[in-house]
Amino acid sequence: MFLKVFKYDFKSIFFKFIPVLAVLPILAVLVRLVNLFPLDNVFAGLMISLLNGLFIFSCAALFLYTVIICIMRYVKSLFRDQGYLTHTLPVNKHQLLLSQILADVLMEIISVLLVVLCIIIAYFNPDVFAVVADTISNILDIFISSDELMRVFSGTLVLLVFCILFGSLQSLFVIYTGVAIGHAFSKNKGILSVVFCIAINYGINFIFGIVNIVIGSFVDFATITASQLANVFNIYLGVSLAESILVCVGGYFLDIYLMKHQLNLE
Repeated sequence: MFLKVFKYDFKSIFFKFIPVLAVLPILAVLVRLVNLFPLDNVFAGLMISLLNGLFIFSCAALFLYTVIICIMRYVKSLFRDQGYLTHTLPVNKHQLLLSQILADVLMEIISVLLVVLCIIIAYFNPDVFAVVADTISNILDIFISSDELMRVFSGTLVLLVFCILFGSLQSLFVIYTGVAIGHAFSKNKGILSVVFCIAINYGINFIFGIVNIVIGSFVDFATITASQLANVFNIYLGVSLAESILVCVGGYFLDIYLMKHQLNLE
């Protein structure tokens, strides 16, 4: 039954993305084509600039659109009229929440992959890429060799990837938890949801901002070596990863508790 619920949740989100999934690649192809034309007059240059600006804006807006759709779906399926049906399904609260999380995360991954693919279609040039890569490599060689860089910072890169993944999940849980708390009240649920989302986010940033400042106070960046710098980055990223995991776990169980004991459907 869980797979059926997840399939329904994902399809309900995915269908809202079909227009975007169709338009963005078309824009990418148009940008690639118009950038091939020479700028022989002001009007042509203006049109090309406008089209490039529209494409970049669309790529940025897609991430915001994804978050908005996921939030609306979460609220509608669990805390609005549809929630009366959702909470009667033969699945427990954990499965309902996990289904929503997996559907949202999968949609975010698809959005990121789509943007990356469209940027490659619109702008990728092997010659320019090779020149940029060589330039970056030459600059880095002044400070550290490529082999030494990979040896020292390979673990840091792995931590960075995990921090990005769990950081995205943390953002979802901050919103989920704010919405769940806001909808535990009988009035002004929407406004309270926004207030709690902002309050939770600022509270988390404040607490762990202080932790990072304390860590940084023990580091002398003026005389630090590459190996020591990697260790500092690893500490920062490790703290950030632990923060994200803690927020996700805490938010998950708090959401489950509120759905079980403080559910107040509209």
